[in-house]
Amino acid sequence: MKLTVTISDIEHMKADLRAALPDVKSSHRVEALARGLGWSSNAAMRVALVSGPIGAGVDEDAFLEYLREHSFDAQRGCITRILAKSGIRRAMDMDPTLTHFGYGVFRDRKQTPEERRAKFAENRASMLEDYAADEFMRAVAFLSRFGRRKTINTRSGSYGLKHDAERFAGGYVANGMLIAAALALGFSAKPTDPGSPNAFFNISSKLATPADRHAEAA
Repeated sequence: MKLTVTISDIEHMKADLRAALPDVKSSHRVEALARGLGWSSNAAMRVALVSGPIGAGVDEDAFLEYLREHSFDAQRGCITRILAKSGIRRAMDMDPTLTHFGYGVFRDRKQTPEERRAKFAENRASMLEDYAADEFMRAVAFLSRFGRRKTINTRSGSYGLKHDAERFAGGYVANGMLIAAALALGFSAKPTDPGSPNAFFNISSKLATPADRHAEAA
């Protein structure tokens, strides 16, 4: 998985790592983070990110090896989930109406305005739970295979794509996490209809070639 990372994203990642690995020293956590994102040190990571956002992948082995060298341990997948949550936050910042459900939440006419607001806040916060991060990663793995087009593709909505992602990755993907993954990967999105929880994207109907991916990364 490869996502765009900024210097401000690193601060969120450090907080997520603190929650995930509370027994690891702060200095070791941040050095492990840098190695897990492909840099040789925290200093090198910060120098690189000062120039602007950079596409970063995950090196689980380097992350775990650094921790073991300093007598700490972590579950495999920890750093990948940390990067995923960074991408989710980016998508949430891009669209404040996005939730785990999609755009907004399921409309129940029996709910009061206060209940709807509480439901929205709960559904939005759930996007940063571990299970939602796993759904996001499945969606990223699926959507990363496709290129972008200049116009919105109205033949492929998020609800259908989420089912395609589930078949591809072999696990559940919520509609909102599919949309979040698309935004984090740089796709444009718009609701399929006013008030709809679903989205259309400028996603190509064809798989991206290696040349396409290289051009997008440049």
